[in-house]
Amino acid sequence: MPEWNEFAVELLYFSHGYASLARLHHHPYCQIEYCISGELIASGNGREFHLRGGEFWLIPAGMPHQFHQKSVNCGVNFISIKFRAVHVPESQVSCDPVGVFYLEEIRKLIDGESVFEPHSRECAAIMENALSGLLRRMKNIPAESGISEFEQNLQTAIRRFGAAGNVDVLADFFALTRAQFKYRFLLEIGHGNIKRYIDEMLLRMIERQLCYSDLPLNRISTELNFPSLYAFSRYFKHHRGESPSEFRRKHPLPESFPA
Repeated sequence: MPEWNEFAVELLYFSHGYASLARLHHHPYCQIEYCISGELIASGNGREFHLRGGEFWLIPAGMPHQFHQKSVNCGVNFISIKFRAVHVPESQVSCDPVGVFYLEEIRKLIDGESVFEPHSRECAAIMENALSGLLRRMKNIPAESGISEFEQNLQTAIRRFGAAGNVDVLADFFALTRAQFKYRFLLEIGHGNIKRYIDEMLLRMIERQLCYSDLPLNRISTELNFPSLYAFSRYFKHHRGESPSEFRRKHPLPESFPA
């Protein structure tokens, strides 16, 4: 790897939709898991992660991690990339749109949506360039550890339950009474508007799927636990003033690397 490139990358391995080892393990190279759709359940550093479509996990070399077998047969679609790198940011779970853009470029290469063969030298060079850009991007984004453990777990719960999440469901998730959860939320988040917090996060999840995936609306609706496509469309239009289809038309999938 060239010494002058702080973010030089050597691609080692990639796969699409393959369930990794269920046991806890680690290795001397870096790894990225990118969830395209469904839910990929994993754990590392004593935490459990539920990656939904449009989210990815950067795993530094040597970090113990685990992928749970219950992900295998639940319709999850993801890619796994292993690589060596000179400098890697700390472990992060992210849905950063620029990071997702780089990973979508890699996904297209893996899926054969390119003039290059997936295992060709040219394809590897393009993937390494994308990974280098991703690492550079991630270095400039605050790590998830910047928020409290309570809020990290709260965001994990909202990603898991989607539209089915409410105060009672979240209180059960934390093994708290409704009153205890509302009090803890106020202390940790700084305001007591739990519904607003859920809505803001849920809307960001919807927008990521509309902007960075080509999943049909009914699939997005189902994955985010809306009772029907009608309820999904009505919810989004109520908050954003336009239908999911209208929003997607205004934000087409990008076709080239960002500058």
